[in-house]
Parts: sequence; C-alpha cells; structure tokens
Amino acid sequence: MIFILGILLKLPWILGHPAVVLRSQDGFLYDRFVKFINPVAAVFPSIYGTLALLLIFWQAYLVTIFVNNQRLVNKPNYLPGMTLMLVSSFIPEFNYLSGPLFCSLFFLAAFIFIFRAQSNSNAKGAIFNCGLACALASMFFQPAVLFLFWSLAALAFLRPFRLNEWLLLLIGFTTPYYFYLTYLFLSDQWGMVATMIEPFSIGFHPGEQTPWFAGALFLIILPLLAGIYYINRLASKMLMQVRKGWILCLLYLATAVIIALINPGNDFTNWVLILVPCAAVHAFGYLNSELKIYPIIAFWLTVVYIVAIEMTHTFL
Repeated sequence: MIFILGILLKLPWILGHPAVVLRSQDGFLYDRFVKFINPVAAVFPSIYGTLALLLIFWQAYLVTIFVNNQRLVNKPNYLPGMTLMLVSSFIPEFNYLSGPLFCSLFFLAAFIFIFRAQSNSNAKGAIFNCGLACALASMFFQPAVLFLFWSLAALAFLRPFRLNEWLLLLIGFTTPYYFYLTYLFLSDQWGMVATMIEPFSIGFHPGEQTPWFAGALFLIILPLLAGIYYINRLASKMLMQVRKGWILCLLYLATAVIIALINPGNDFTNWVLILVPCAAVHAFGYLNSELKIYPIIAFWLTVVYIVAIEMTHTFL
C-alpha cells in the first residue's frame, strides 16, 4: 500500500521532465553513477524519477520495519513509511534523483546498524557496517562526512567505551576510500584525487518561493512539533532502549539539518536528508495523538495539498 501511495503521489514527477539533479558539490561516486545510467536515460527519460521513487520507497520500507521490529512504538503500524511518502512529495526536488537522496539511504542504514549494536554482544560487524555506510554517503554527497561524528556520538551513547570499537568504526569509514584510491592508483588516474574534495560553504539560499511552499512548510513543521511533544511527554514511560532510539532519531534530525546547510545551492535538494527522521517523528505523533481524528484529517489534508501542488506545477 505504501508503494501504491508513492506511485500515485509521484506519478507527475516520474512522467515529467528528467528528474535528476547534477551539482558540483555532489560526490564523485554519484557523478559516476549518473554517467553510467545516462545511456539508459537517453531512451527512457523516466528512469531518473523511477529510481528516485524506488530509493524513497526503500527508505520507507526500512524505517517502517525498523521502528516496528525495535518496538519504538507500542504497536506495529505502517505510519512511518506512509508519512515518508507524504513529506517527500511536498517539494519537487525531493522527488528528483540526487546525491543527497542516496545519502539519506546510507544515513538510515548507519542508524539501523549502530542501534542494533546496542543489544548485540558481538557488535563488531554492525559497528563496521555503520562506518562503511557513512563513507558511502560521503561519496555521494561530500558534506555527509559530518555524519561520522553522529555515529561516534551514537556509539558512545549506546555502548560503554571500548577503544577497539571506535577504531573499528573509523576503519569501516576508511575502507571504501582505501579501495577507491587503490583503484585510481592502479588505473593511473591518481590526478582525480583532487576532485574528491570540494570547498565547503554554509548558508541557506531558498530563492523566491510561492505561497505553496509556506503551506508545505506548515504541514511538515506542525506534525513534527506534535511528534516531539509526544516523545517528550511519553519518555518516562518508555523502556530505556526505546528512549535512546528516539533521542538518537532527534539527534539524527538535528545533524541532517546542519549537513543540509553546507553547500546548499539555490534549491532544497539538500533537505531531503531530514525526511527519514522527520517522518518517524510525524508517525509517532499520529499514533499517540489523543485526538483520534487528527491523523485522519492530517493525512487527507496533506494528500489534497500535494495533489494541488502537482496540478499547479503541471498546468501552470
């Protein structure tokens, strides 16, 4: 049902003009990936929008399974995935294939790996995989290297300090770079090392926005505040593991906001990084709302608003 909802909401972006974002601040691995699929896109232009939908659906599936399996909510539900499909449909750039969209998937993978290490007596594999996911994220979007600091903080928060685990996380982060640099050296492309690092700048340049953006911002922020309120209100009733999970989720959201402000460009492509933790918090607010009609009203209001935005972009 989440996949069907995604297709219905994102159909205009799939069938419209090629939905891909190419920027100098994107990672070298993303540039190579886009060049790899360009021949396919020449015949099938919708490949970009289709891949973007699949990446978002994959994240929606993973966050739903993770929240339910780790019992971060009091009963299994599909709300995290549904909410991710909704919030990712407000702004056109969220539906485009981009480096930050790949990066968001790796951020989620890093979160899942490090959280599973909490209750695992032999957590070396999960810790290594967390560092590996952070490295791959930075290869698709360079400012994502800052997420490594979130991973180190999460490791310190979840497990007693063990130097070998911290070193293992760092080794996991350096492993993809080691193999990539080895490939460049053996293929006599060492000069490309200079292209791996781009200058960093911090800012926020949204440009001129329509009134539709204000409404989308309201429908993102209001449920987010409601979710944070219910997390804070119910924190004392949560198991320690669950409480730590939501604290890390909020720290994930804060870290994603900081990374989104680095090399921002003139659009909202970077802000796709906040969607996964934002959707999880939205879903918690919907599930624990005392006013049971609130989630229904919020869902249909959001769907109607998204359809109105898409019709405006299509016909105007």
